[in-house]
Amino acid sequence: MKKPALLLGLALASLSACAQTNSDITAAYSGMKFQVPGSPVIVGSLGASNDILLIKYSDTVGKRYISFGTENSLDTGGCGWNEFFEEALSEKDSYGCDGASVQSFKSVFVEDADAGTWQTADRTYYHFLSDQNPSFVFFQSSNGNLIKLESDFLDSEGFRKVLGDK
Repeated sequence: MKKPALLLGLALASLSACAQTNSDITAAYSGMKFQVPGSPVIVGSLGASNDILLIKYSDTVGKRYISFGTENSLDTGGCGWNEFFEEALSEKDSYGCDGASVQSFKSVFVEDADAGTWQTADRTYYHFLSDQNPSFVFFQSSNGNLIKLESDFLDSEGFRKVLGDK
């Protein structure tokens, strides 16, 4: 009697596992959880000052990756992160933050990118999306760190899904 019950239990468990359509996996970083695509080739972490979590989806060096990094040392020209990003996204030429810092950031992240913000109830995400180069999203984590999310293959919808906004 125990053997048929065990086999039935295993069969039901395997059916429910096969019935799942969500192939995403949960990645934890800086006290937060993110939904990243499943089946990575490798997951690695560098615990240096930028504390990087790298998730690779290809064996080719530098291709198909998602990375999370702490960017607390970003030169914001003497401003807070939110003010700095708002100035970097603005069209104006005079800044409350150091102009050289804002212009430097613009030349690296804003030029030739779809740049803007995504707002949720508890967080603002500053996105800089490119079709030709890696794309970036900056935001403040729950524990107060500035996080840079980077990928060379996620589009707007993919980033928002990772961030739990879709």
